[in-house]
Order: sequence, then structure tokens, then C-alpha cells
Amino acid sequence: MFDASGKPLPTSLRVALTRRLAIVLAAIGVVGTVAAYALGSKYANLAYDRAQAEDVATLAEQVFIEAGEIQVNLPVAAQKWLLADEGDVVVYRVTDLRNGRVILANGDLGPLPVVPEGANQPAFGEAKVDNRRLRVSYMRHLVDPSDVPVLVEVAETTGKRDRMTDTILAGTILFMTITIAVAVGLVWQGVAHALSPLASLEAEAARRSGTDLTPLDPLHAPTEVRGLIDAINRMMMRVSLVLESQGHFIANAAHQLRTPLAGLRLQAQLGLKAESMGQVRASLAEVEASAVQAAHLVEQLLALAKAETAAGENRAVDLAAVARASVERFLPLADQLQADLGYEGGQGAHWVAGNEVLFSELICNLVDNALRHGRHGGRATAAVRNDGDQVVLAVSDDGPGFPPGDIGLAFTRFYRPDSSSSGGAGLGLAIVHEIAERFHGKVVLFSSAEEGTRIEVRFPQSNG
Repeated sequence: MFDASGKPLPTSLRVALTRRLAIVLAAIGVVGTVAAYALGSKYANLAYDRAQAEDVATLAEQVFIEAGEIQVNLPVAAQKWLLADEGDVVVYRVTDLRNGRVILANGDLGPLPVVPEGANQPAFGEAKVDNRRLRVSYMRHLVDPSDVPVLVEVAETTGKRDRMTDTILAGTILFMTITIAVAVGLVWQGVAHALSPLASLEAEAARRSGTDLTPLDPLHAPTEVRGLIDAINRMMMRVSLVLESQGHFIANAAHQLRTPLAGLRLQAQLGLKAESMGQVRASLAEVEASAVQAAHLVEQLLALAKAETAAGENRAVDLAAVARASVERFLPLADQLQADLGYEGGQGAHWVAGNEVLFSELICNLVDNALRHGRHGGRATAAVRNDGDQVVLAVSDDGPGFPPGDIGLAFTRFYRPDSSSSGGAGLGLAIVHEIAERFHGKVVLFSSAEEGTRIEVRFPQSNG
């Protein structure tokens, strides 16, 4: 099977391991068969050559000199013994090396081989006579008492040698085939046994409910897959934390939405019971305020959900340009609150890797938080600067600051100081923290009653 890109899909681990081992065993079998065939042929030929050399030596012993003539004592019984050879053709020849005269022969063996003087041990060669391939054993022999040199040759066809090598090849192939088949079968069963703990883990995972994310036990699994099981357990732990966080988030969101919705309903009921247009207008004003609060809460919830699911991008973003645009968006709210809102950092670019929309959301939440929780008629400032290999975004105000005991809770969802009167949902700084983490940023809060609050977000610097 193949995927959409044409690449083969992963198959069964058992099948893959067995297939690869079968290929390796087949290769070993081929090499082993060739080696066994070569060795078997070599030693079979050595055995037949030794027997043929003994025939040559025996025939040489039958050569003698009588009345000055070279004679060969080869009675009929000896000829039958010499020629009896499992269906192969045997040819012999005795030659006087003084003059090249053939003393005794039962067939043609072609030209005489070259035999150095002093060589008196059997040697071997190949000959082809009448389209027959012959293995020739020959020996130089000195006939007593005159040390007359003669050449004794015995040749035979290679039928029995070929039959022996064929038998060796067939036996080796049969042995290797049976060995490979047994090995593959044992490996097939062995892999199944080794992987049986995975089936137990699969059954355990199948029995669980959708909310049971307790870790799987890796100790009963093979060592090679324990790392995978540990990674799955870590993933399930993260999923469990996300589910738990989502549960708290939904519960808190429902609780936070209940207040403006209850206000909407109450003001609508009061408006329906109003007896004058002034009372209706007052109720409508309260309805609008509650609707604005609910809409702001919904926008923040959507922004937080987007920050939780967004994957970090590697697109270069000019954080200074985003900060200047965000500050301009809040100038009307600053005028309404009689606050002095400004930007410091000039027109230079400060590049970071990330998502421009989410960076805008982060800065807007910081500016909104500074305006709404700062001093009425006070000052709020956004600034962007480089600090080594980091880009620092800072938003400060001159408000009363956070209570000393609550600084650690500032980035907690739905947290609002007891002294807060802005009517916010307590999600702004949580959104800031979530977006900063998504793009490898770090958030630091400085707050005191004398100097107000300054929040810094540090991002790794990027090339524009």
C-alpha cells in the first residue's frame, strides 16, 4: 500500500522483520551454497585425482625391459581392472621418451605433455579428444636396470566427477532451503512471542474510557518500544492537563458570562416594566454596558483559544511597527480616560519571529490593561528596544500596582485584584502570557504602589 505521495505505507513489524531476515538468510544461503559447491567439487576432484594417480603408478610398475626392448606386462585381468570405471571411458598410453614411440595404448591422447627431467611424481592436465573432455594423469618413469625414461598416462572422462558435483550441489541446496525455512519459521514465532506484550498494551488501551489517561505500564514491553510508550505517556499527561485546564476554563468562562447575561436580562425586564421614557433609556444604557462587557469577554476568550492552538510561525514581524499601530488604536480610549498614552522607541524596526495578529493581540491587552488599571488621568507608555540578542517590549503605567501578595497570580486566568473597578474579566494578562510562550518569549512583571506597573516581554531577535 502507498500513501498520497507514492511512498509505501509501514507494514506489520512482524512481517517486516521476518521478510528482512528471510532476505538475509537467502543471501547467506546463496553464498553458502556456492562455497559448499566449490569446496565439495575441489575435494571430490582431489579424491578422484588421487585414485587416478594410483592407477598411473600401478601401470608404471608393469613396464620392464626384456632383450633391450621395453615391454608392458598388462594381462587381460589387469586391463579389465584398469578400464572398469563407473561408465567413464578410460584411455591409457605408455611412450618411450627416447624416441617418442608408443609402447602401449588403447586410444589417442593427443600430443605428449611436457615433463621436466627429474620429475617422477604424477601430474595432471586436461585434454579434449573426439569432443570428449578428459582428465589426464601422467608420470615420468625410469625403467630399471638401464633407467630408460618412459611416460605413463591414464586419462578418463569426467562423468563421475560431474555427477558427484551435481549431487553435492543438490544436497547443499536442499540443506540450505530446509535450514532457511526452519529459521524463518522460528523467527516468525519468536517475533510474535516478543511482540505479545504490545497486544496486551493494546487490549488495555482499548478497555479504557475516553477520559482515562493514566500512564501505560512500559515494563512489560520490549526494551526497544519502552521509549515510545514513555513518550505516549508524556503525551497523555499533557492531554490530561489540557483537558483539565479546558474544564476549568469552561467552568470559569460560564461563570464570567453569567454576570453580564444576568445583567442584560435584568435590565431588559426593568425596561419592559418602565413607566417613563427616562427609565427605559436608563435600562437601555445598562443593557449596552452589559453587552459591551459580554462582547469584550467573548473576544478575550476567542483570543485565548487562538493563542492556545496557534503553532509558532517563523515569519519575521516588526514588533515596533505592531506596537505603534496598537497604541494608535487605543488613543480614543486614552482620551476618554484622560490618560497620557505614548510610544517610545522611534521609527526603527525590531524583528522577531512569530504571528503579527497574535503579537497585536498581546500588545493590545497590555495597553488596555495599563489604561484600565492605571491611575485616572495618569500616564501609560509602550516601548520597544533591543537588548543584546533579544527584543524587549515594555508597557508601563503609573497606577497603584498589584498587591504584593497577588503578583504571582497576575497571569492566572480570570484573576482580578480586589481593588479593581474596571469590570474586566481577568483574561488580558493570561492571553499575554500564552502568546509569549507560543513564540519563545518570557514575561516579567514589576509592580509597586510608588512606581506603578511595568510588564516586559522578551523575544529572541530575528533577521528581518
